[in-house]
Amino acid sequence: MRLFVQFAASLLIMATGSVYASEKLEQNQAYQQAYALYLLNHPQKEAKNSPFNISEYTQDYHDLFNKNKKVDVEQFVQYEQDRLVTLLKQRREMSLKQAHVRFNILDNNKDQKMTLSEFQESGVKTFESFDKNKDGILDQQDIQLAGNSSETHDGFRIKLPISMPMPSNVTEFIQQYGQGKDYVTLGDYFSARDKQYFSTDTNADRVVTEQEYVNEFTQRFDQNSASGKEKMKALSIAQFGLIAQGKKTIQANDIQNFAQKLNQEITQ
Repeated sequence: MRLFVQFAASLLIMATGSVYASEKLEQNQAYQQAYALYLLNHPQKEAKNSPFNISEYTQDYHDLFNKNKKVDVEQFVQYEQDRLVTLLKQRREMSLKQAHVRFNILDNNKDQKMTLSEFQESGVKTFESFDKNKDGILDQQDIQLAGNSSETHDGFRIKLPISMPMPSNVTEFIQQYGQGKDYVTLGDYFSARDKQYFSTDTNADRVVTEQEYVNEFTQRFDQNSASGKEKMKALSIAQFGLIAQGKKTIQANDIQNFAQKLNQEITQ
């Protein structure tokens, strides 16, 4: 009986530790995502590698508490959703401009159309940038050689649901193009890009115009923004939980306290 009690106690300690570790991981992710959103709303910070500004973060919520002294989770989530609308509109405009620039880079001979050969040429460069040991296969060795890379395709350190689903490291590349395998060949990648190219060529004339290229990107961007905006609600709820610390409503000073904790987390 005594051995059973000791065994049960050990299991309880292990379970408690596991739950604590899981909660700690979720908290860390929530802090990271809050910081990523801060950078999205203040892109000059990322560009200049500027430090986190507690006062600036608090000011981001001025309008929320200007209308309500106390805010519940629904009001907080709605406020964040409204901020996302403005943010996504700005990012859409910027991304479409970049799409036009990318097309003109891909169009090597500047004849106003992109051939499959030109499109795949850029694919080779992308593949080679992930192929760290230059053996023509992306696998576990490349993951180890690449080290820890957490920066996203669009330059931010944390991938958010509203980020475009583009691989930013070897692991993500294998997940996206490996078709369930633990490696990716250049042929696998070319096959996926073949499909993308021909789906972009809407009039099936075997060349892609600038408008076709931009239209395809716009469609993907809008679809990802719509689904990502919905998924961001869960992040806002998690962030509210960290700010509220068990309370049903929060006030402006709670944002101030959270900003101080956030600053501690990102400087550790």
